[in-house]
Amino acid sequence: MKIRIDGTPEEIEQAAHIFGPSCGPIKITKKRDGGNFGYLEVDECQKIICLDCETTGLDPTEDEILSLSIVDWDGNVLLDRRYKPEHKTEWPDAQRVNGISPSSVAKCRDIWADSTEICQIIGEADEIIGYNVGFDLGFLDAVRIAPYNFGRKPRVTDTMYEFAKLQGDWDSAREDYKWYKLTEAARIAEYEWTGEAHGSLADALACLAVQKYVDAEWRRLRGPEGIQMLYPNFRF
Repeated sequence: MKIRIDGTPEEIEQAAHIFGPSCGPIKITKKRDGGNFGYLEVDECQKIICLDCETTGLDPTEDEILSLSIVDWDGNVLLDRRYKPEHKTEWPDAQRVNGISPSSVAKCRDIWADSTEICQIIGEADEIIGYNVGFDLGFLDAVRIAPYNFGRKPRVTDTMYEFAKLQGDWDSAREDYKWYKLTEAARIAEYEWTGEAHGSLADALACLAVQKYVDAEWRRLRGPEGIQMLYPNFRF
């Protein structure tokens, strides 16, 4: 099914989330009057993944991935592994947060050993979800694993920003919505953790739950009547 929506790019993106995993990549076109319209392809067979990684630090040009976890929309684990950094030998600040010590990954393979498998999982995805997902994709890109390296452009959804928009709290200092930590977002979504926070698999599953909560809340708050009111040019 193809749906046309007129509005700002943000409104079109928001409308797409109402359909959740059934909505394919968005094609937004500029109109002559300066506005935008987008066609949404709604398909029940979209492949959606949610990923999270733990790292030795915050800089993808200097730090390295310690663990990577990827789950599908149903929460099935597609990949969950730890990796030995190629250059870093210690990361005390990051270790205090993620609990991954140098000794715990000393006998692990490096991420290059799994690059083909990771590329296949990411390359087949129609949508990639993550909490502050730019951080994770930045580290994957640093080792030449990125969604745009495969001749296709999946939809990338930052659940941190989607949740912030849903909450609607404005941060005047940043001139943007207030960001919430994943632990706080998960609490509001009434998610029960399956592992300790700051582990990549536990965080990926929590992010997935928060994204489903966001999608459900938009559908609940807007519904068919709400969609028509906010998007009068919405066509089925």
